[in-house]
Amino acid sequence: MSHASLMGIMGTRFDMVIIGKNKSESETVWFNIESELKRLNRLLNRFDPASEVSKINKIADHQQIRVSDEMWQILNNCKFYHQETFGLFDITLKNFYAIQFHEHNKAVSFLRSDIHIDFGGYGKGYALKRIKGIVEDAAVHQCFVDFGNSSILGVGHHPFGDAWKVSIENPFDAGQTADEISLRDMALSVSGNTPSYSGHIVHPKSGSPETRRKLVSVLIDDPLDAEVLSTVFLIAAESEKEQLKKSFKIFDVKEYNF
Repeated sequence: MSHASLMGIMGTRFDMVIIGKNKSESETVWFNIESELKRLNRLLNRFDPASEVSKINKIADHQQIRVSDEMWQILNNCKFYHQETFGLFDITLKNFYAIQFHEHNKAVSFLRSDIHIDFGGYGKGYALKRIKGIVEDAAVHQCFVDFGNSSILGVGHHPFGDAWKVSIENPFDAGQTADEISLRDMALSVSGNTPSYSGHIVHPKSGSPETRRKLVSVLIDDPLDAEVLSTVFLIAAESEKEQLKKSFKIFDVKEYNF
C-alpha cells in the first residue's frame, strides 16, 4: 500500500492510496499524477494570474483571445453541460451565452464586461477524469483518490472489503455521520453548504446564492459528470432532476437536509 498527498492544489488537498503496486511503480504513478495536477492548476485556476483562464478573463471582454486546444475542448464541454442541465451548470454564473466561440481560429470573447470564467464546479472533476486515465494506463486496479473530501474516485476495492467506504459527515453536527457510501469503480461528488462555507453556489438564472443547510451526493462512473451534477442537483427543480436522471447514467443521487 502506498499513500501520497499534495496540499494547496486547486484550492484544496489531494490524497491517493495505491494498492497492489511496488514502491517504484507507485512512485512513477504518483509522479505522473502530481505533474498532471500542477499542469491543470496552471490551466484552470482563476486565482493564478499566470493561468490560461486568468488570461482569458483579463482580455476577452475587449478582444478575442485564442485558446489552447485543451481549453477549447473544455469550453465546448462546458457548453454541452450547460445545455444538458437546462442552464443550471454555468461557468460564468450569469450568462453562458455571453461567451462567444470563434470557430475559425479557436478563440473566445465576452459580450459583457462583467463576465468571467470560473471552473470551480468543473476543475476537480476534470482532474479526476484525467487521473482515472493515468491509473488505467498504469494498470492500477485498486486505488482511492480523494480531492478535498468532496470529489472522490474509487478503483477496485479496499484490501479488506468488497468496496471503498466513504462517510458523508453532517457538517452542522460534528461527529454525526449522515450516510456511508460504497465505491467500487465509481466516482462520488458531494456539493452543498457547511457552517464555514455557505452561499458559494449561485443559481445562474436568478443570481441568488444557495444557502440551505443541504448536501447532495452523486454516484456515477464518470468523475466529471459527478462533479457537475452534484452542484446542479443542489439547485434543480424536481422536474429538472427527473430529466437529468434520464439524460445521465447516474448510479445514485442523494440529498441530505440538515
